[in-house]
Amino acid sequence: MAEQEDLEQGGAEMTFTEHIVELRRLLVRAAILFGLVAIIFFMMKGVVVDWVFAPMSPDFPTNRFFDWLAGITDVDALRINQTTVELYNNKMAGQFSLHIRSSVIGALVVTFPYIIYQLWSFVKPALSDVVRSQTKRIVWEVSMWFFIGFFFGYYCISPLAANFLIGYEVSPTVQNIIDVSSYMSTVMGVSFAAALIFQLPLLVRLLSSIGLMKAEFMRKYRKVAAAVLLVLSAIITPPDVFSQVLIFIPLYLLYEYGITIAVKIEKRKAEQEE
Repeated sequence: MAEQEDLEQGGAEMTFTEHIVELRRLLVRAAILFGLVAIIFFMMKGVVVDWVFAPMSPDFPTNRFFDWLAGITDVDALRINQTTVELYNNKMAGQFSLHIRSSVIGALVVTFPYIIYQLWSFVKPALSDVVRSQTKRIVWEVSMWFFIGFFFGYYCISPLAANFLIGYEVSPTVQNIIDVSSYMSTVMGVSFAAALIFQLPLLVRLLSSIGLMKAEFMRKYRKVAAAVLLVLSAIITPPDVFSQVLIFIPLYLLYEYGITIAVKIEKRKAEQEE
């Protein structure tokens, strides 16, 4: 603790070499925890792999919800991932590589808040007391939006994307043989992409704080943003209106929430100037 307090008091007076040494120390801490968690997941063989494969199972919560929705709306297109899909491995070390990748992915998700905290600890001493007090919740907020976005991508987007891509065919003569590595990359890619998209409120706050984003600008291009989000929803969902709307609504609400953040920041700036 004493070392950390000294760092915060004299952070601005540290030399470039001392900054590099401190950054390395924080990154080593994060790397050690990351490695330990990855080893634990590796020893728990199949836990993360089963979790990644779950979105294509008929028993997955999202798939069951769409099956129920199809029953009350008589829209068969809403029945997603209701058939068993066989995944194939065509590499000698493929399954071992899959085991390692799944362990690393699990460790990254679990240790993400600690990694952000370590990076923030490096930046924090260089900030003024005012900026530090205004952004003291940054670690918690970044982690919160990361997990909200990640699980939204995993539970909402992944099963829809898997159903669409696995069942899509350019010609009846071409048969889909799904590689296990390709499937994992799709599910994890979609989940992490959603985690990044859900950082939008924090990005809007940052840009608004430094004057690069205005609420008026976001309002002006609200229709353009809605059109882009509709296209994105149409790409990652089956070809029916219901599933597209279910994905579009939270994404658009996120955009509107960003406008609210920008308005509050501009109002606070105006009060401070007065």
